[in-house]
Amino acid sequence: MKCYSCGGEVSLTDKVCPYCGRALTETASYRADEEEYKQRSKKTKKKADEIVSGNLALIISTTAMVFLVIGVIVACYVNDNAYFFQEDARHRESVKKYEERTAQMQEYLDAGDYTGFFAYKEYHNIAELKEPFDDYKLLCKLAEEYTDMISVIESVVVYDSDAQRYGSESDVNNCYWAIEHFYDEFKYNQSDIDKDPYKEYMYDMKDKADIILEVYFGLDENGRKEYFESSDLRKKAYLEGVLINE
Repeated sequence: MKCYSCGGEVSLTDKVCPYCGRALTETASYRADEEEYKQRSKKTKKKADEIVSGNLALIISTTAMVFLVIGVIVACYVNDNAYFFQEDARHRESVKKYEERTAQMQEYLDAGDYTGFFAYKEYHNIAELKEPFDDYKLLCKLAEEYTDMISVIESVVVYDSDAQRYGSESDVNNCYWAIEHFYDEFKYNQSDIDKDPYKEYMYDMKDKADIILEVYFGLDENGRKEYFESSDLRKKAYLEGVLINE
């Protein structure tokens, strides 16, 4: 606002004009309001301090509870994801030791130990879908189905009846599906297998699977051909006859 005497700019809280020295009665109400606001502010702050002081223990306990809840949430998250953290750590370690890991896997392959190869890959969390192990992608997939087939057949054929885990009917179904998955995987990917750098090992894997079917289920080359060309019902009936009625 302007001073009525000299026209100079004055503040709403000025008591006198800084230019002409005239007493500024027109700002008295503003100054009074300002003083009232200050007094109210002091009273409010004092009351708030009293409330805080009276509830200090509650505030401290509430704050502690909040931090405790946050701690529990973090602990639960870490616990729930511990497996993934460990898996990620093993994968990073495998990348660092790429030469060592691939050399060991090659030893398993050269020995024709495809279940050992897959177990080693799983233990060290070698991620065949990512570099630098992505050239093992198809081999690992087939080795997984091969390992599962071997495991199921061992549990219901190689060992005695005490090894049956789910009952004879379930064991027949498990054998059926394990065999189907391996041979379907091989058949479905055969064109890619023929172009794969690990082609010889995958064909050797199938040769070993053929031998297993011949030894434990009496399926020689002609028998396998007839078996895989028959219906699902006839396949299960055949396996049931070998596993249960022999």
